[in-house]
Amino acid sequence: MKNESAGNDQSLEFVEIAEFIRSDNHKEILRYKEQERRRKKNFYRMLIMSAAVALTAVLLGVFAFQLQPLLVGVVLILEAAVAVCLYPAPVWVHVLELTITLGSGLVCGMPLFMAVGVLVYLAAILVWTSVLQMSEYSAEFRQI
Repeated sequence: MKNESAGNDQSLEFVEIAEFIRSDNHKEILRYKEQERRRKKNFYRMLIMSAAVALTAVLLGVFAFQLQPLLVGVVLILEAAVAVCLYPAPVWVHVLELTITLGSGLVCGMPLFMAVGVLVYLAAILVWTSVLQMSEYSAEFRQI
């Protein structure tokens, strides 16, 4: 009889520990889901902002600066690609790239259009930051 009650106490203890671990994991999962929801919301904001900047750049390039749409599209795609490629570089490299972009705009006689290209570059950096943050946190959660 005494062994039976000791066995019941151990099983109750095991159930309590398991329930504690489960509730702690549940809280962590809820916290992760909330953080993931906020990250997705911020990502979509950045994506919409980037699309708005690109659309503004195209409209300004075609209508205000009287440039060919192909040229405008190529410049915008190159700016976004350079931003993604230079993302892990130090800040001074980004500043150097922006200076080169504005300088080339001055030399070619299109400084305002290249200023719009700089805005596209900055928007691409922000969007890429959001993408990497989402992927890092989801990978971090999978390890837990």
